[in-house]
Amino acid sequence: MRFGMILLLIVGVLRVGQIAASLTQENRSAPRDRVAIERLHQQDVQATLSGEADDFATLWDKDAVRLLPGSPAEIGKAVIYATDKREETAGEGQSVCYKPEIRDLQIAGDWAFEWGYFSYKQSANAKPGRGKVLRVIKRQPDGSWKFARLIGFTEKLESAAPVSDPCK
Repeated sequence: MRFGMILLLIVGVLRVGQIAASLTQENRSAPRDRVAIERLHQQDVQATLSGEADDFATLWDKDAVRLLPGSPAEIGKAVIYATDKREETAGEGQSVCYKPEIRDLQIAGDWAFEWGYFSYKQSANAKPGRGKVLRVIKRQPDGSWKFARLIGFTEKLESAAPVSDPCK
């Protein structure tokens, strides 16, 4: 009986140690993850300003899903790329201004979840627009992060997407 209790105590201490080590590792990687996700955000801005499908393709996980209003679900990086390529060819993908404002980012292991607002301007003479976005981001085997799921839509009312520093 005493041996069993000691063994149980040792197993419990080891398990607590594993949990503590795991939490410590997670806490150490959180700043790196945030830096890597911020890098993805910067790439998103650069791709949106360039309007080039090849730039957009670097943002997506291979199994990504994009949901946009008025369009069927785009399932897979290849389908998203094909849509972006058609828009690029038609001269529709580029923006002269794009400012995302992520309001909340939560990292949970190899996944991250964020929502926010964005403003954009398609051309110098166009009226600025704004919208909302919800994104799920997935850690890649190389440690980078890519968009795995995206829901984004524009809003007609400024109050529906209150961006603090909108495109003008």
